[in-house]
Amino acid sequence: MAETTFAKTVRAGEKIAESVCDIENAKAAISAAVDEGKEAARRVVIRGRRAAEDLEEDAVRGVRRYPRASVGVTFGVAMGAGLLLGWLLGRARR
Repeated sequence: MAETTFAKTVRAGEKIAESVCDIENAKAAISAAVDEGKEAARRVVIRGRRAAEDLEEDAVRGVRRYPRASVGVTFGVAMGAGLLLGWLLGRARR
């Protein structure tokens, strides 16, 4: 027997209700994933900040312990960077 218009409307309403429920579930899952991502990013920032602080403390300790070597290394790195930059700029002009 042919399905009545009322039955088709009821079935369409049920499908819409299921779709709304699926959308709400997807929204909740996306919201939870975003919250987890925010928390993970916050933990990474905190870990990075602690690592940077540790690196700074190690550098300060090294400079205080070996001041002459620190000046020499700094001078050598600066000279190397200057020579490299000068060489690259000289090649770029040709």
